[in-house]
Formats: sequence, C-alpha cells, structure tokens
Amino acid sequence: MGLISLIDNLDSATKTKLLGKEITKILRYTFAENDYDTLDNEILNEAVAIQLGSKLIKSKRELLIESIRTRDLKKLGFSDFGNAIEFYKKNDERFYKDFQIENEYLFEPIEDNRSNYEIVTPVYGECNGINAFPHDYQQRLKKKILFNLIKNLNPVILASMPTGAGKTVLALETIVDLYRTYNVLIKRKINIIWIVNSKELAEQSLNSFNKIWKQKGDEPVVAERFFSKFDKIYESKKSKITFATFDLVVSRRSSLSVKNLLESCDLMVIDEAHGSDANTYSNVLLDYKKLNNNYKILGLTATPYRSSDSNFHSLKSLFKDYFTLTNESDEEEPSPLQYLIERNYLSSVKFEIINMSDGHVSLSEYYKTLHESIIEECNKLIENKQNSIIFAKSKAHAVALSILLNNKGIENGLIVGETPDPKRKEYLKAFGDKKNSLSVLVNHQILSTGIDVPGMNSIMILSDIGSPTLALQVLGRAMRGPKNGGNKQNTIFLTPSNQRVLKNYKILESIVLNK
Repeated sequence: MGLISLIDNLDSATKTKLLGKEITKILRYTFAENDYDTLDNEILNEAVAIQLGSKLIKSKRELLIESIRTRDLKKLGFSDFGNAIEFYKKNDERFYKDFQIENEYLFEPIEDNRSNYEIVTPVYGECNGINAFPHDYQQRLKKKILFNLIKNLNPVILASMPTGAGKTVLALETIVDLYRTYNVLIKRKINIIWIVNSKELAEQSLNSFNKIWKQKGDEPVVAERFFSKFDKIYESKKSKITFATFDLVVSRRSSLSVKNLLESCDLMVIDEAHGSDANTYSNVLLDYKKLNNNYKILGLTATPYRSSDSNFHSLKSLFKDYFTLTNESDEEEPSPLQYLIERNYLSSVKFEIINMSDGHVSLSEYYKTLHESIIEECNKLIENKQNSIIFAKSKAHAVALSILLNNKGIENGLIVGETPDPKRKEYLKAFGDKKNSLSVLVNHQILSTGIDVPGMNSIMILSDIGSPTLALQVLGRAMRGPKNGGNKQNTIFLTPSNQRVLKNYKILESIVLNK
C-alpha cells in the first residue's frame, strides 16, 4: 500500500488543511491553470507525503486509520476503527508492515544532544580532512595578523579575503598558533570569543575549530556554545573558546557572566564583520575595551568591495589596521578575486539571467514563466552532464518545485527542514557522484551555509537576497576552484531582481560581474 495510498484516502479539504495556505497557494500557482481549478489529487498526495510524511505516521496516525475503507480494515482483522487505532498505537512495527510504509518516512527525529560546552582533546595521528597547512596567500596573511596580535598593544585588526577564499580557515589557523604560542610565552589559560550574527554560523565555526584543534592542537581546550538555547557560560580552568551570537551577548551585556567573559577575553574575533551593523557590536566592543586593558580584536570580512565603496570605508574606519591578500612579493593585490581565479584557488563565475516575467504580472504567470525557464536550464545542464543547486523562494516553493521537476522527468533531491538527516546525506553523496543520475538539489536556505557540496557546477538563486551577508554565503557555494576541490568555472543563475541587488551591494568586482 505505502504512505501515498493512505494519504490518497483523505479528502482534498483535509489535505489542503494539513499543507497550510502558503504551500497550497504555491502548488496552485505551479500546477493549476487558474485560481478556480482544483489541484490534482496526485499532486496533493505527494506534497503531503513530502511535507508531513514522518509526522503523519508518528502523531497523526489516527487520521490515516480513520480514512481506511471498512472492508480493508476488516481484512486486517479489526471489527471497527477504535479497535484498530488502539492496536496500532501500541504496535508501531505492525502498522509499518500492514500498510507497507516506506523506510524513508520511518526516520526518527534526531535529538539535539549538544551540550553547552565540549572539551576538545587533540588526538595523535588524527586525520579528519583538515589540510596540513594553509595556502600560501592564507599563510602570508596569517603571519601579519599573528605578529600584530602578539607584539602590539591593543591591536584592532580587520582582515579581508574574497568570498570562498577561506577566511574561517585563516582565522582558525591563527587561533591554533596563538594557543600554542601563548602556552610557551605566558603559561596560562587563554580565552577567546568568536562572535557572529547567526546560530548556524556559530555552530559551523565551532565544529570547524573542533576538527582543526583535534588534529593540530597540543592540549585539551574547551569549546563553548553561547547562542540560542545555550545561554550559560562555563567557568573553566582550561583554555576556552566561546562561539557566541551578537543577539545573546547584547541581551546579556549587563549580566555578571558576560562581564566576566569579556574581562577574561584575550582575543575577540568578529566573524562576517561586513554583515553586522556597526551599531550592533559597537557597544560590545566598548564593553570589552572598558573591562579589559589588554583587549585584542580581529574582524573578518569576506567582502572584496570595490575600493571606492563608502560602506567598506565605514567598516575599515572601525579598525586600526587593515590586512588583505598579497601576492608572492607580499604586495597588496588590487584585485584579490582575479588573483585567486587565475591561480585556480577560486572558480571563475559565469552569470546567467533566468528568463522570466518580471514586473506587474500575476503571481500565477510569474511562477509559470519562472518554472518554464528552470526546467529548460535543468535539461540543458543534465544534457551537458552538469548539476545545480536551486535555492527556492521559500520552503513551500521548494516543495512545489521539486514535485514539478519530478513530473517533468527531472530527478531531484529535496532538502528542507523536514528532510531527515540520513536522507540529506544520501542526496549530497549522490549529487557529488558523477556516476549517479541525481543532478539537481532543491532547497530553500539549508545549503547556503555550513554544508560542503563538492562537485557542484552551478547554483540557481531564486530566493530574494536580503543582505550582503546572505549574498556572500550563497555565492561562496559556487566559487570553489580546482585547488580547493572545485571547478575552473561555475555558473550562477540569477533572477533579474537578484541581479539588481548584487549590483547595488557592490560585493563582487567588475571582472566577476562580467562587465
């Protein structure tokens, strides 16, 4: 039978109620000829299975059982629905077997077993994918930063590298060297705070630190979470690095625990400095400077803003020293992107504008022309043995688009919040395997940060780019060059509105914008 067959027993009104107004609306724009047409039952069934599959089985099983025909129920040995509901409440395996529920809907939700802190212990001989040493351009920049952090009183440094060039690696390598050097020079525990805008980036940075310290560290260090629900600060006798978000630090500025954290901080790292409004962190910096006479600050920005851009000058003015990428002669490069592209560290980027209705058109016409263009581009990519990650306009749009591509014979993997972790890993593995036929991944924002996707040829950005930070995160997915496991050239498909946004943000140099 399977889950789809059980869902098919539900009436259309129940299914649209389960899906909610937003996804039903997008499905109608995608599949119905007009606003009055009913949606095809197969479309509704597939959407419900994608959006609510595991949840239906776990928490709405009674609804499914009540929709079964009486004669089918009796064939299973039940006299009435109440009897069947009570039996299956206590017998999960029997329910799965009797109704042939597919394995993909049986994944248990993964519990969040993260703790407020982890003790990261180096392991002799550990090899977990971390490179033995940074690239030469990272090494040159790291040496300058380290020299200033160690030798100068109260250094306030801004370090800049193009998106995709590895600023996180640069910062973590610097931190590793600092910990090991300070152990020799001052022989006491060292406390570092790493502050960023989002909890996702904070978690990503913590995991990256854990990997590099296990391979390159020389003593146990505490890695602490201070974001989202992790709102306690751990008092440690060991050296510690705290990964925090600005919102939590700002909201707890007056607390004794945050004051103690700032007072004992040997280095504050501000990640994604270009994405944080100066007003957001100026008070945090001011508190840090007042509480700690030996303050040291390192800001990281992935912005190759044009040198004439006023926003970049405003950012630089908050820092005493500014370091950026240099060439082999240790001279500052006027075009860091061009330098890295020519040396195959970064991919050159070809921009393509998606052909679609733009302006004063109905939503139905907007989605229809948009989807026609996406189908056309996907077919071209598949024909050329290439692949693409699609960033849909919303989660509801991602679900609708995935179903549409399937109906058009375009195999794709859908990764949204409800997608079980094992299924995500399966899609990512298949996507990166040239022998596999999976060439398209559809998501909303899941793949914008924190997940490495090797073997990617292109991305399609359909979602609205709302900030320079988001733009850099998404664009960075397509800029890995051959020396970083990527391609010589990748393609970025943009909607006309997103093309205008990127030009207004002035994030990429003219060579990348194909001017």
